[in-house]
Amino acid sequence: MNLIRDFSAPIRIALLAAIVSFLAGCSENRAYETAICALVDISGTYADEKVNVARLIKAGILPGMVTGDSLFFISIDSNSFNEDNLKQRVKLDYRPSFANQQKLEFASKLDTFATSPEQSSFTDISGALMLCSDYLKSTGARTQLAIIFSDMQEELQPGVDRRFEEDEFSDFHIAAMNVIRLAGDSTDPRIYRERLRDWERKVLEAGAAEWQVIFEASQIPVFIETAKQ
Repeated sequence: MNLIRDFSAPIRIALLAAIVSFLAGCSENRAYETAICALVDISGTYADEKVNVARLIKAGILPGMVTGDSLFFISIDSNSFNEDNLKQRVKLDYRPSFANQQKLEFASKLDTFATSPEQSSFTDISGALMLCSDYLKSTGARTQLAIIFSDMQEELQPGVDRRFEEDEFSDFHIAAMNVIRLAGDSTDPRIYRERLRDWERKVLEAGAAEWQVIFEASQIPVFIETAKQ
């Protein structure tokens, strides 16, 4: 603002008006934007799902994104509340041709991830969700979603503490996708169902607007579009 004082009064007024208009435009844009986190488990046997998860994101999330939307790709490993776990991020340019190129580049990064040997011994789903929360809130987007690709079996390494704030997921729409059954789940389905109910309870208590379990790839775009309404 000190620089503006160096100009004459009419110019200062014009500059201030331009700044106000720009800020108003940014606020108006955010009112229509969507921010999505895709959280991908790379622990245990779920690490073998990388190719399938990359396919699901390319088919179910990327095509429906429009200019101004954001996508964060976060890995779930032994200690997920770490900036290194943000593997890729994009905010689509307001110019459609540029936005399409960004989608192609993101898809290419997903293909690279799908063939990587990266794998972890523990499963810090909570830490990844907390990292996701920080990034989603930073966008100011009207609609904020998290889609978790995992068996939803959390196993924290010794010394790692995870407790959600009451507004950790304030108004977030959260879904678990491609929740593969573990060995014990087929023996006693109550274990599988209770695991999902426990996650539903935790995210809703932390302010989430909804929790869903998605079974079919075709349900991903429906989940996203319904959240926007």
